[in-house]
Amino acid sequence: MNTVKNIYNTVINNKKYKSIIKFGCVGCLNTVFDFGVFSLLNSFFGINYVISQIVSYCSGTLNSYICNKFWTFNDAKTNKKTTKEIVQFIVVNSASLGVSLIGLSILIKDNSINPFFSKIIAMILAQVVNFLGYRFWVFGGAMKLEPCTNDIA
Repeated sequence: MNTVKNIYNTVINNKKYKSIIKFGCVGCLNTVFDFGVFSLLNSFFGINYVISQIVSYCSGTLNSYICNKFWTFNDAKTNKKTTKEIVQFIVVNSASLGVSLIGLSILIKDNSINPFFSKIIAMILAQVVNFLGYRFWVFGGAMKLEPCTNDIA
């Protein structure tokens, strides 16, 4: 039981890691939208993978903005203008979309990698760009990391 408590206090309840864990949860929800729309468009309707990727990526963006702003990065009380924040959010997501499209194009061009596995790899690369952009630029002013004061017993 102490081992579980130690893991909880060290990782899950640690303020340093909370934003990463929350970002991962929001990312999972966005992934369901993104991958579902991509699969539907590409497999069911036979739409080109680039168009499918753009539409599917955009499907999770609104959810991502709302969940990350108010839950992951607790940005509800900042004085930053919403317009500026939305522009920054769009810039980060555009960069992330670019990374995913480049990754997808490189992986699919080889023809030895399934489009769905290529999509997963491209999504991972894009999420690294998203987290860093959100954390340090879009919502960075709202999030102040405090030293961990959890005692491990």
